[in-house]
Amino acid sequence: MRMTIGFGVTAMVVASAFGVATFLVARDRLVAQRETTAARQAYVNARLVRTVLRDPRSDVPAFLSDLGGGTASNSLLRYRGSWFATSVAFGSGNVPPKLVSVVGNGNAGHQRFRDDGGKLSLAVGVPIATADASYFEAFPLDELDRTMVLLSRALAVGVLSASLIAAGIGRTAARRLVRPLSPVADAAERIAAGALDTRLEDIGDPDLRRLSDAFNMMASSLEARIDREARFAADVSHELRSPLAAVAAAVEVIERRRDQLPPQVVEAFAVLAQKVASFQRMVLDLLEISRMDAGTAPMTVEVIETSHFLRALLALHDADPNVLEVDPSTPRYFSGDRRRLAQAMGNIIDNARNYAGGITRLEASSPRANVLRFAFEDRGSGIGADERTTIFERFARGDAGERAGSSSGTGLGLALVADHVRLHRGDVFVEDNPGGGARFVIDIPTVADAN
Repeated sequence: MRMTIGFGVTAMVVASAFGVATFLVARDRLVAQRETTAARQAYVNARLVRTVLRDPRSDVPAFLSDLGGGTASNSLLRYRGSWFATSVAFGSGNVPPKLVSVVGNGNAGHQRFRDDGGKLSLAVGVPIATADASYFEAFPLDELDRTMVLLSRALAVGVLSASLIAAGIGRTAARRLVRPLSPVADAAERIAAGALDTRLEDIGDPDLRRLSDAFNMMASSLEARIDREARFAADVSHELRSPLAAVAAAVEVIERRRDQLPPQVVEAFAVLAQKVASFQRMVLDLLEISRMDAGTAPMTVEVIETSHFLRALLALHDADPNVLEVDPSTPRYFSGDRRRLAQAMGNIIDNARNYAGGITRLEASSPRANVLRFAFEDRGSGIGADERTTIFERFARGDAGERAGSSSGTGLGLALVADHVRLHRGDVFVEDNPGGGARFVIDIPTVADAN
């Protein structure tokens, strides 16, 4: 589109400049030719009038009538204080006063003017000093005026046509230039959507072969790097899981003998138990994320009763059951992966308890057909507009997490929420709670697709 507009505007500017120059040159040349011809005729007629005026007995009106016969011009003579004209319709009032003054001072001249009817004319004045007279002759320029109008219209049409043709050429050229790049854009979109094995086929343009090869090399390098990082995270998490489980078992054994520990050790043991539990959650989250990245996280879809599922969720996370509100429009049953949805919603409830004073309302509704919505409202200070997207990224903790300190979380909870909801072909977002605080919203289709 930009190239089309650029071509069209450029052509319009160039054609307009050329058209204006052509019009001015043509007008000046035609007007000069017409003025030269008119002046020559007026001078010839003035000499004839001077010859006639030498005889005092000459019939001046009859001579002027004969002089103007057969021509398109009108003659006017001022002689001995009187005005003589070739036509009763053309008198002294039809000659520009400025030209009359110039000729009266003994100088010849000419001037273009328009009469009362708007018709363009050229008046030529010649002094006849020997007879103390002034001769004027007016030549109509209607034909010249019409020629200029036609020329200006033709040039305007030419400018418009040139602009349209140039715009068409620009559009064609843009399509020809951009068409080979469309596969590149499509491939980039597929890679951004997660299809890392996407590659460009031979574009067929030798000039773009280097771009195609470089793009494929970049995609291969990106896929290999992401695979390495995913395998590394999975391997590390898996290797940590066994020794961590042993440590957790040892902590449980010590916990059962907590009353036998010295008082000065109890506090340190409590911190250790908390850190081990947090470490276990992080390892499990990393394992879950690595499976999703590797595409080995299948969904177990089952029919879920909405109210029963939400009440069990609140009980599992020690939340007030009275915060639950189920809109009458909410479907009684929906399909989804119970474990993944429970983990996603549980993470939101835990986040609200840890950073926002707990949830104040859990609403289930159906804002539109085939869509089930779960809204979690809390009593915190809300989420800033600049954080509402980044908080769903991995290891992003937001201002509330930063204020809570380094031991408050791993920054994986909301990332897992987004991943689980994405597996359900749904959407998760956060907005302002009308009553204050934040409102986390999960929208999922009532029927989920199994991977």
